[in-house]
Amino acid sequence: MRIIKELKIEKLVYKGLGLGFENSNPVFVSNAVPEDVLDVQIISTRRQVSFGKIENIVKSSPKRIEPNCEVFGKCGGCDWLNISYEDQLSYKQEIVEEIFQNIEIGKINKIIASSKEPYRNKSFFPVAKKDGKPITGMFESRSHNVIPHKSCKLQPPLFDDICEKVISYIEASKMQVYNERNHSGNIRHIGIRYAEKTNEIIVVLVTRNRKIPFSRQLERILLEAYPNIVGIIQNINPEKTNVILGDDEKILFGRDFINEQIEKTKFKLNYKSFFQVNTKQAEKMYKFVKQAISEDSNVIDAYCGVGSIGLYLADKIAKVIGIENNVKAVQNAKDNAKLNKIDNCEFVAGYAEIELPKILKDHKIDTIIFDPPRKGLEQRIIDNIPSDIKKIIYISCDPMTQVRDVKLMMEKGFVPKEMQPLDMFPHTYHIENIVILER
Repeated sequence: MRIIKELKIEKLVYKGLGLGFENSNPVFVSNAVPEDVLDVQIISTRRQVSFGKIENIVKSSPKRIEPNCEVFGKCGGCDWLNISYEDQLSYKQEIVEEIFQNIEIGKINKIIASSKEPYRNKSFFPVAKKDGKPITGMFESRSHNVIPHKSCKLQPPLFDDICEKVISYIEASKMQVYNERNHSGNIRHIGIRYAEKTNEIIVVLVTRNRKIPFSRQLERILLEAYPNIVGIIQNINPEKTNVILGDDEKILFGRDFINEQIEKTKFKLNYKSFFQVNTKQAEKMYKFVKQAISEDSNVIDAYCGVGSIGLYLADKIAKVIGIENNVKAVQNAKDNAKLNKIDNCEFVAGYAEIELPKILKDHKIDTIIFDPPRKGLEQRIIDNIPSDIKKIIYISCDPMTQVRDVKLMMEKGFVPKEMQPLDMFPHTYHIENIVILER
């Protein structure tokens, strides 16, 4: 075991790690704060780049605060509970600007702070066994060890209360807990989805097989405590996989969707459908996109989920065509258009790399909104952007893949005009970022 003595942390970098230097070689340290002086235990070293964890705090940074969670540092849910929220915002601004430092951007805006804590409207919690009893919580960082907590700072208290009730039911019903090592047992995850505007809740039990004991008892326990639960779903995932949800499902009670609202736009959300995890921050993001888009534009909304962005923009633009590979989300998007009496939005089920060229060929489009998953855009999507597209609004939850794609778009004549970071995920290193490109 190698220990680096008195390593000074210079700054925070993407992925939330503190950066120090040993003989000019970088050392990345989890849960470190700029200006800390630390004894660091090295976990791995490759090509003179080391990763470590704090063995001892020699001198604490003036920026370091006491985390208000008993499992911070073990649980992988948070990265920065030991840093004040104001400082988190400053560090995120610095990080995203450093990621884009080699690109000339017309205007870089100050990060938009999150207005609500706790903020998560959806979570899935792994179920495990400890001392022979079922537990739930979050995975330990870079591990599949489940760390239980008393009260999570990322989500409403009702999430922890519902989990506690489900765990009591699992124990009382003697339901077998899933073991991922030997692919045995049944209950794998507990999921909760919550709508801030309507107060509706869906509870999801992810199981390995279709058998679930005393489901009526579970229904009674949950509905007595939370009459605003509109659905209890059993999702069946028989595969040996890290993917949480399977393709099969049973509705044990109610329905498989909740209703949410952003300003006047209403949304029907299937429990599987993508929707921004921080509802109030999503509203701020949509407002920014709306002011950035030109009136009467013809828009493609790629990776549209339940159609939330396109529907929110509908009263300003001429037409929007959404693309989404989740069939249930597309059905939700179509339902949402009807729900809002919007007739200038249409939605296509399929993969963006396949459907985008077809739509561009058949329709006169001037603007594309991209909101891809963390891996960013495929090269062929960028290659297929025609010359008559004048504006791209690129929303990303990973600025590292976003900057890669922006550089490729610049090679096609696009100029980055504006950048707007948002803090969609307080207490974590994650940064939502919007880049507006024009040509």
